[in-house]
Amino acid sequence: MKVIVSYACDLKDIPSTVVELLQNLKENHLPGITIDIQDAILNSNDNKIAEALESMDAARIGLAKLDNRLMDYMSILAGYSKTNADIHLGTQPNPPQEESNNNVDIEEQKTND
Repeated sequence: MKVIVSYACDLKDIPSTVVELLQNLKENHLPGITIDIQDAILNSNDNKIAEALESMDAARIGLAKLDNRLMDYMSILAGYSKTNADIHLGTQPNPPQEESNNNVDIEEQKTND
């Protein structure tokens, strides 16, 4: 089941928040994908085709999850960029949501990783 988790931060903190999210992907998700690919290589070399296919499938699923997160983070940065451009041009950014104090909601899709 997928859920959306959101939290607020100051507009100026969005780039550093996205950096933290990207670091998390790099440190906690890429190593598992690399292991799956390495397992696929080893199993293929050992002629363990069923195991190789399982490892490749696990790598593909991990890559799909990673891709979804990257799309979320791109959306966050695109929204940040648009808001800054609107402010710079003097146009009104999207009306504030229920929360005030110039907070921006950041949403991250959580999956069953």
